[in-house]
Amino acid sequence: MAAAPRWDVASRRGEGMNMQYRKGQIVGYVEAGGRMAVPAMPESWRVLQVMPGRDAKVIKAFGERCISGWSPTVVHFVQRGNGQPARRPHLGRRIEKPFLPGLIFLPDFELGRLAEIRSIPDVDNLLEFGELRSWLNATEMQLLRDIVKVENMLPSRRRWALAQLFLRYGFISVAEVKDETEMRVGREIRVADGLFSGFRALIERIDSKGRLSVLVSDGKHGVKVSGLTEAQIELID
Repeated sequence: MAAAPRWDVASRRGEGMNMQYRKGQIVGYVEAGGRMAVPAMPESWRVLQVMPGRDAKVIKAFGERCISGWSPTVVHFVQRGNGQPARRPHLGRRIEKPFLPGLIFLPDFELGRLAEIRSIPDVDNLLEFGELRSWLNATEMQLLRDIVKVENMLPSRRRWALAQLFLRYGFISVAEVKDETEMRVGREIRVADGLFSGFRALIERIDSKGRLSVLVSDGKHGVKVSGLTEAQIELID
């Protein structure tokens, strides 16, 4: 038979009362003497240089010291035999690398701790070009985050997402997006999944559900393949 739980109890007598407290019981709040909360969204960011290949190590040190910073990374999957890009994650080996090696983005509210940050091993200095300092505003940082997000997509989806991103920020027009990403009969594509992965093909038919029928050709012979989805093909310029 299990023993009954034992409570550690402290008693307090005084002022005509007999009060008992248990460990873990909330009895009141006191003012915090340490660092207080910082703004969730900084107004600007500085670019911090670190030693080559030490990005992850510096970010880990930031976490141990409760310092905010961002080191964008991209994840790719490569074939185990030859190191070429894998068509699907389960067909390759996962590799995570810095998107901008040697650069970490530091929010403006951490600049007051710059001396502490510089004392961390493998940290160099803020990126500057003569008298020009590297500042990124909130819009520029959001663009960078969106680009990193696209780079982490599967190759078959990356082209469309990048075109939509450029359209949103006004880099290209709607007509250019349509021309770059439109699925149409006669357009050349590359099969990205299945038995004919890596082969070029021509779109012969698109059904009402957006599934494709294509003609795969090696220059001498052609094979018709039906039922392909957009995720299973890549557009070719």
